[in-house]
Amino acid sequence: MAAEEVGQAPHGEGVVGQLSDWVNDHIRTVLLGPSLVALFVVFIYPATMLLWLSLQNTRGIGETFEPAYNYGRIFSDPTFWNAVEKTLIYSTGSLVLSVGAGLAIALALNKVLDSRVRNTYSTLILISWAVPLSIVGVTWRWMFNGQLGVVNKLLIDLGILQSSYSWLGNSLSAMVVVILADSWSRIPFAAVVLLAGLQSIPQEMYDAAKMDGATTLQTFRHVTLPYLRPSFFVAGLITWMFAFRAFAIPFSTTGGGPGGATETLAVYIHRFGIQLLDYGFASAVSVFLVGVTLIVATGYVYFVLEQIEEIEV
Repeated sequence: MAAEEVGQAPHGEGVVGQLSDWVNDHIRTVLLGPSLVALFVVFIYPATMLLWLSLQNTRGIGETFEPAYNYGRIFSDPTFWNAVEKTLIYSTGSLVLSVGAGLAIALALNKVLDSRVRNTYSTLILISWAVPLSIVGVTWRWMFNGQLGVVNKLLIDLGILQSSYSWLGNSLSAMVVVILADSWSRIPFAAVVLLAGLQSIPQEMYDAAKMDGATTLQTFRHVTLPYLRPSFFVAGLITWMFAFRAFAIPFSTTGGGPGGATETLAVYIHRFGIQLLDYGFASAVSVFLVGVTLIVATGYVYFVLEQIEEIEV
């Protein structure tokens, strides 16, 4: 009665009221439903199909259900273990370089007192992160081209090289180039994450260290690094995960060559799944790749949570 006196419709009256009642009674479904549908479409269904395809023998005409066939091929194929080795080298090298350079940039930006200048620099360094990885790979391929590359021209002009060098034609230098290209594209992310960590360190800690007579190196070791540890964990995990699954840069830069020297697992999967149309075997390697990533990420996050609890205590 009171609701009618103030001009409001009674609870549940009309289509709008009934719809509101249904939303209120099923609020969890309304809020979580779209997210669960998106999760199913984007992850659960493709992952299930990937696992199912990995159990199929797709060599030849048609496909047959042979659960152990592709996984047996994985562990008996020497080219697979070569791809695992190259992936570990690639991802570890990119991790070390991107986080190391990101830390140096973050420390430099943290010294800038004017927040507007600091934010401007932070925005500018994000430009390289915004460049598509395939374009990064093609750019670095032309930079290190043995005949027309700007790197060779610069080194020859400086007198460091006497003649052009085939950077992408040598196994060691080709791996160095793709690692440099990958780390270059990921440095901005690491720098921004570490800069945020530096900004969160209480100034009182630095003041106390200065009063105690600590040197710059001692302050960095005993104040900056402990407080920066969670940011290191975040930057390191995300950088490694993307580098471990990297495809665009090694494929567009070297195509996995020369002679498989830069063939990461993602490029290996492309070779079997797209070029050779053996998608059952490619799916099995994909399951291995995703499984390793999930195991490492889960263990890493568990370790990070323990470290954060120690810092808070």
